[in-house]
Amino acid sequence: MLQYLLHTPILLVPILVLVAALIFAVLKKLLKAAVILLIAGGLYVLLMRYLGGGM
Repeated sequence: MLQYLLHTPILLVPILVLVAALIFAVLKKLLKAAVILLIAGGLYVLLMRYLGGGM
C-alpha cells in the first residue's frame, strides 16, 4: 500500500497535509503549555523574592 501511495502523489498530498496539521496542532498546544508554565514560574519567583518565603 505504501508503494502505491508513493507512486500516486495525488493521494499522498492530502495525507501529508493532514499529518502536518496534526503535528502543528500538537506543537501549538505544547508551546502554549510551556508559556503558561514559564509565566507561572516567573510569578512564583517574584512572589518569593518580594513577599518573602520565610526561608
